[in-house]
Formats: sequence, structure tokens, C-alpha cells
Amino acid sequence: MMKKEAKESMRGFAKLTLDFSFKRVFGNGTDNEALISFLNRMIGDVEIKEVRLLPNERLGLIHSDRKVVFDIYCRDKNGTDFIVEMQCARQTFFRDRALYYAAYPLVQQGHRALEEFTELHSRKSEGNKSIQSGFRWDFNLKPIILIGILNFSMDHCEDWPEDKYYSSYMLREVNSGELMNDKLRFIFLELGRFNKTLDELENLTDKWMYAFKHMHEFTERPQEFSEKEFDVLFNLSKIANFTESDINLYLDEMIRDNDYWNCIEYAKAEAIAEGLAIGRSEGRAEGRAEGRAEGRAEGRAEGRAEGIRKMSAAGFTSEQIGSILEVSEEEIAAALR
Repeated sequence: MMKKEAKESMRGFAKLTLDFSFKRVFGNGTDNEALISFLNRMIGDVEIKEVRLLPNERLGLIHSDRKVVFDIYCRDKNGTDFIVEMQCARQTFFRDRALYYAAYPLVQQGHRALEEFTELHSRKSEGNKSIQSGFRWDFNLKPIILIGILNFSMDHCEDWPEDKYYSSYMLREVNSGELMNDKLRFIFLELGRFNKTLDELENLTDKWMYAFKHMHEFTERPQEFSEKEFDVLFNLSKIANFTESDINLYLDEMIRDNDYWNCIEYAKAEAIAEGLAIGRSEGRAEGRAEGRAEGRAEGRAEGRAEGIRKMSAAGFTSEQIGSILEVSEEEIAAALR
């Protein structure tokens, strides 16, 4: 049981980048209004009125395939699938991961078509084998839209504006830009590129971004968020509306989140400090400018190697280490030998 004084000290609104509060607002299964408002605003050219949450764990085509677990997975009445991912930690291959995630429901549309065909004709035939032998599918796919809310900045082309936080991708011909297919779409919202203040918000998309980044800093709902589409968002994010169980889960995740980022900052600071110390020591021993430069380079390399080993021992994956310390897979492998 959580102490009464701890519960009473919880004021304002929850941090939306945490898994628990994000799913409480957008994937609670009873009130989808905040999710619908968010989808309509970010996709822009749709009018979603209702969605049905689907199981967020998807299995591969065969038993040995890796399964995926979506944060939010839902479908509207027209059959469009929506995947919404809150990604807090930077990942080197996040775009590849997004493509991999979208491939699951894309491929499974063929299985759905077979199941629907079998169910429709089950009363007209005695066995599934005879039913399925008549199955034909024309590959008329339903759209799949993946929205990634990223608590970091992605890498882009050289002329990408620093403050451009919204991007939308489809399959197009390289030279002419002709649309090949509109059934697969990726939308990325980069919180790392969003730095507007409350009085600089220009539109409703800005306001959603600001809420994702600063909701936990509010003690009350700002007048800038008076629009109806934010009603459920603020209601479900308000900590005063949490049950005692909700608050305990939320506090547990806040502790894990703080520990995670503290480990990252510690590992980075220690790797830099050790690299500089070794570099200075070896540079002084050489006594020449060339030696000092070479010593600093070797020191930084050894410092990075030590940081890699400590992060690995702390449970970080190679992908996380590479993203945080900005080192290659080869350097990680060499440090861990």
C-alpha cells in the first residue's frame, strides 16, 4: 500500500512519455476519444470516428519468428490499422524497426482474408480443405499507418530544418515523386526537435507536441489548451483521477525512468572523464605535440571502451550503447572481447 502522504503529494498531471501513463491515456480500452483526436490531428486527411483496440502482441508467420509488441494497435471501421509507438530512448535503426513493425499487420492481411473467406463459406462445405482450395485473394490491402512519438531527434538530410519535428513518409518514385502506393505510411513526431514555449504554439499539432513534452510540468490545465479535443487527454492524465494502484504503478515507472537516464548520464560522463585523463597522461609522457594528440586519441578510445564495458555490464544492449555513446558495432564488439 502506498503511504497516504505520498499520494497527497502527487499533484498535476502525469508524464506522457512513460509507458504506463501513455497507455492509460491512449490504450485504456474504455475511452478512445483521446486516441481518436490524436490520430485525426496527426494524420490530417482522415476522419476517424471510432477505433477498436487490438491485441498489441503480434506473432510471426512461423514459431521461430520474433514477436513484436506494439504500444497501441487499433483499427477503424474501414479496416485501416494504426500503430502508435512512444519511443523514449534513441535507437540507431529506429526507422528499420518501424518498417519491421508495419510489415506484421501488412502480411497478416492475407491471413485475415483467408479466415473471413473460410468463415463465410463454412456452412456451404463440410471440410476446411475444400473451402480453402477455392480461396482467392486480390491483394487489395487496407492502409497501415504507423505514428512514432520520439523523445529524441532522428538523423535527416543536411538541409533538414532543425525545428522541423513532423515528417510523413510514403512509397514514391525517386525522380518524379509519383506515389507508388498509399497503403503504407509512417509519421514521426520528434520531441527532440520541438522547443517552442507555451506562448509560441501556433496550431493544434504544436499543442499536442507541447503536451507530450511538458504535461507533467502542469499544475492545472493551461488556457491555451481550451479546445474540446484535449478534454479527455487532460482528464486521463490528471493524477487526482488515478486509483491508488495507478499511482503505485506510475511511481514505480518514474523510478525506473530516472534510474535509466541516470545510468546513461553516468556512463557518458565517466567515459569522457577517463578518456581525457588517459589522454593527458600519455600526452605528457610523449612530451611532444604529436605525442599529446596521439595520446588523447588513444585515451578517448580507451575511455569509450571502458564506458562500453560498464554499460554492457549494467544490462544495456549493443544497439542502446551504440546510440548513446555514438560508437560503431565494430568498436563495441572489440571492447567486449
